[in-house]
Amino acid sequence: MKKILLAILFCFLSIFTFANDWEFGSEGEHIIPLKGSNVSIKKEKITLKLTPDGMLVNVKFTFDSPNAENKIIGFVTPESGNGDEGEERGNRKPEPLKIKNFKTTVNGKEVKSNVELLSKLLSKGVLDNNVIKEYTEKEKEYFNYVYYFNADFKQGENVVEHSYFYTGSYGVYEREFGYVVTTISKWKNQTVEDFEIEIQPGTYFVRLPYTFWNNAKKIDWEIVGKGKMVSLAPTKPANDEDASDIEKFGRVYIKLDNNSSIRYKTKKFSPNSNFYATRIDNVLGFDYEFPEGKVQGYKFKDDYFTTLRETVYDDYSNIIGSLKDLNDKDLDIVRNYPYAFAGYDFARKDLKDYFSQFIWYSPIGKNVKIDPSFNNIIKAVDEIKTKRKK
Repeated sequence: MKKILLAILFCFLSIFTFANDWEFGSEGEHIIPLKGSNVSIKKEKITLKLTPDGMLVNVKFTFDSPNAENKIIGFVTPESGNGDEGEERGNRKPEPLKIKNFKTTVNGKEVKSNVELLSKLLSKGVLDNNVIKEYTEKEKEYFNYVYYFNADFKQGENVVEHSYFYTGSYGVYEREFGYVVTTISKWKNQTVEDFEIEIQPGTYFVRLPYTFWNNAKKIDWEIVGKGKMVSLAPTKPANDEDASDIEKFGRVYIKLDNNSSIRYKTKKFSPNSNFYATRIDNVLGFDYEFPEGKVQGYKFKDDYFTTLRETVYDDYSNIIGSLKDLNDKDLDIVRNYPYAFAGYDFARKDLKDYFSQFIWYSPIGKNVKIDPSFNNIIKAVDEIKTKRKK
């Protein structure tokens, strides 16, 4: 058997604490060959499942290898750092890793990984420094670790499957998850013959990319099950510095029923842009990017939405002052907005019908958790209505 060392890389962005209200988390990256390879990708399926604390990832590859080869497969992940972006690592020690439940199988057999600093492996000559130059450049700012193991690829089809959990990057209003797919270009045919990505969002309100390509070709997302979707195409050139991201790149918003999913399947996949998903945890925080009126049959916001956004963090006396002139019907809607955000299943038909017109609303049950930020809104409405009855 001809012995050829082939390293395959799987990369995560490091975890940084950034500013006061944003923590940068892991980001998945497509595996790539670290040494010259004639291997091509026949199939790839990415499955992403949202959880309260992050995302579960499972990726299954089917490779076509022209030879039976012994391969070194490595997964490179930066440390979980605590410094600001651009801060050089200096003489400090590496931060520990924060990747959970990492598991890899090759042709159905689980393989045990070793972990070492990237710099140590490079000094041993195990990895090709030229191929991973982009990662060694980043070593000026933070340390990289490598999970690596030996595996035998047979001639023909070989299946590599890996799974893990990561937190994503998160702030006050959202949690973001990324997966780099543009490195598909580093493989033999620079394409995946049979590609599929599936997102299982649960009942979360999620934003997805409109395109994977520089020409803004639309991704043909398909809902498996039931749910809502609004797809907003880009309206301005990507190089327009005055345009917003939504104007330059478009957006897709989804709100699915529980146990439903959304997927994209295609042949000969060769992307120019990467995948991301944003779990929108505070709908009010996205008022700035939501369009006005109805779009593809759904609303994103209305005047009550704006009233809530402008008053929710005010002092109680100011909330009373902002709401006291609303009529009882308006107050009723404002009071139930926090329940709608939480997915409350309204027994009243008028309330269910009203909130069902919004892309972000889907009833999930009676036992829902109301964001405590809205407590003063609910209290103020009750106080105003009680005084009117006297």
